[in-house]
Amino acid sequence: MTPPYIKRTFFLLIFLILAPAGVGAVPFISEETELSLGRKADRQVVQQYGIYQDKELQLYVDRIGQKLVDQLSDKVYRRFFFKLVDSSDINAFALPGGYIYVTRGLLATLNSESELANVLGHEIGHVIFHHGAKSIVRSIGSQILSIGAAIANPKNAGQWLVVSSAMFQQINMGYGREAELESDAQGMMNSAMVGYDPSSMVDFLRNLRRHEIMSGQAYHSFQATHPDTKERIIKGDILSSSFNKKYKVVKEDRNLYIARLKGLNFGGRRHAEDTKTYDPQYIDVYTVRPGDTFQSIARDVLGDPKADLDISVLNGRKENSTPVPGEMLKLIRKGTYKKEKALRLAPEKDPNEGHPGS
Repeated sequence: MTPPYIKRTFFLLIFLILAPAGVGAVPFISEETELSLGRKADRQVVQQYGIYQDKELQLYVDRIGQKLVDQLSDKVYRRFFFKLVDSSDINAFALPGGYIYVTRGLLATLNSESELANVLGHEIGHVIFHHGAKSIVRSIGSQILSIGAAIANPKNAGQWLVVSSAMFQQINMGYGREAELESDAQGMMNSAMVGYDPSSMVDFLRNLRRHEIMSGQAYHSFQATHPDTKERIIKGDILSSSFNKKYKVVKEDRNLYIARLKGLNFGGRRHAEDTKTYDPQYIDVYTVRPGDTFQSIARDVLGDPKADLDISVLNGRKENSTPVPGEMLKLIRKGTYKKEKALRLAPEKDPNEGHPGS
């Protein structure tokens, strides 16, 4: 018969495992374990999506991300890793330990560097609040004690499958109402501290909803049961007004961001196992001339009078608005853009790999 004190200890352990953790360390998961989780899962992400082979864009995403991290009072981790992955999905996500990813599909949907900064800031929020690790604790319950073995020993494939499945399910579905709102606030504040306009997050959410309705693609945190987009937009409006009063926001040149996207592959493969055949497309950049409308650009530049709605949505504009002379617009061209700026990136190496006992 099991002694009563052992039963009490067991039920206390289960309670601590399943109880939502507060801000800070996660029960039974050290920061070093989180880092190891992220490092191992990073290999899975790179294998699943592939790194988008454009050196300038890779360095650009990393530079914005590192700028945001530098402003954190508590970085939690010594290093953060920002990567642009080769997927047409509209997505950005973070792994425990400071690994953050943006898809080329999301990069194409954004319309300013400020929007990119706010999205990266949101994902940084997930990392520093340990949302990924907390979700693992809640999802796999008593199996939490197997995490160390799943990470350390390649033979524990079954245990790693349980851990990684729980982690990626939460990444795909979002972390729930409180976590998403918490990361929205953190990302907007972090961006404002650096000088980016926090209201760009609201612009991004509004345009993404319109894009989602048209394309059927859903951004990961939109799939969470709570909060809905309307609530995030309302709260974002209130927060951006407050942050704009507190921090000095620099007005940016939207054209500089749009120009960087020229040649970016558009649409197509979502992940490595996507075997569908897609006609190649890429983003071209058009400078608006006096008298241009979305309708005339669609007709005269793309040769497709029905493409006016696609152009306006892709550029974050309303269909009945008029483009401004001198502004740059993203257009979708058929074919392949020749750009010789390849960068071969691999997952981060595990420093313990190859050592006895690893």
